[in-house]
Amino acid sequence: MKKIKILISVIVVAGVGYAALSYFGVLGSKVAKLEYATEKVARGNIQTALSVDGSVLFDTWKLGFLESGVINKLNVKLGDSIKKGQILAQLDTSSEDNKLAQAKADLNASVLNKDNLSADGVDYAIKEKAYEYAKKRLSAEDDLYDEYVDAEGKNSTQALAQKVKVKLAEADVANIKKQLEQVEASYQSALYQVDKNSAAYQQSRNGYGDFQIVAPVDGAMVAQINGAVGSIYLNNQNAAAPFITLINSQSFWFEANVEDVEALKITADMKAYIKLDAYPEREFAGDVVFVSPVAELDSNDLATYKVIIAFDGAEAKLLSDMAGSADLVSSEVRDVLLISSAAVKNKSGHQMVIVKQDGNFAEKEVQTGFTNGKQVEIKSGLSAGEEVVIIK
Repeated sequence: MKKIKILISVIVVAGVGYAALSYFGVLGSKVAKLEYATEKVARGNIQTALSVDGSVLFDTWKLGFLESGVINKLNVKLGDSIKKGQILAQLDTSSEDNKLAQAKADLNASVLNKDNLSADGVDYAIKEKAYEYAKKRLSAEDDLYDEYVDAEGKNSTQALAQKVKVKLAEADVANIKKQLEQVEASYQSALYQVDKNSAAYQQSRNGYGDFQIVAPVDGAMVAQINGAVGSIYLNNQNAAAPFITLINSQSFWFEANVEDVEALKITADMKAYIKLDAYPEREFAGDVVFVSPVAELDSNDLATYKVIIAFDGAEAKLLSDMAGSADLVSSEVRDVLLISSAAVKNKSGHQMVIVKQDGNFAEKEVQTGFTNGKQVEIKSGLSAGEEVVIIK
């Protein structure tokens, strides 16, 4: 009886193995020629994603002078952290110093002239006093004329002589009044001249900005300096290299350029997983924040569209232009059991796999979930570490 039971067991096991392999189209003598591979059930992520190449970029400021000249001041060195408004470098300003001195002298002279002509100024005060004196003198001459007329008559010698004095006093008042009005008119011209000279002085001062490089932001770091004190800087608009380059290593992103077909598949809310060549074992999680609707032409006149991905890389040492790739995910499942899709076959409406264990083969029914066509999620029927067969 024991021999019969053992024989039955062997037949059953052999039958299962035969059934499993025959299900995959392997029969009889073909078993010996069976080509297959195995893989272990693993835990991981399955994604439907678009992969793009790109690099890490920092906030960068490339600064140069607006004028040409000799560099006579360099107030920073590589690695310095700068403050907004700080003068980083300066060209020789000898020619501008002379212009500024003359503009300042002209402005001071016009201000002094304006002050003298103002209602509180010396020139106006002198003319005003003269005008008041002339009016008082005219009043006195008029009073004296009236006295002569009352006493001697208007045709008397004294009255006629006094009338001449009155006329002279009236002419004096009119003349001085005109002079006072001229002072007032000159004051208006002086105001205009002050404004004009002030604008010229300010323009001359602003001209110094063309000879200086001023920090545009706080906290950026000096990453590059292309020159030294005593060297000549040429303001060549076509020059590729700036004099000073600043970066903010705390403000970074991953940037890629894609063709139009790819750009149409990317949205500004897609998850992204970045792998950098410098960190092959790490994955940086991020999100697409911008897809440009405007094309840029590359060196081959090929139109591409900029994609910007924000990601968390605070714990890594990042360098500008680090190359890598990003998987832009449209759908995914994470931390699930998975195997290759090729290991699963549909048999009469059931999802089946062949499991290899201790050299034997057995069929197992599984429940599958998400798939990207290459890998499939196993919801039930298998455990991590089990070995499944993939028929080649």
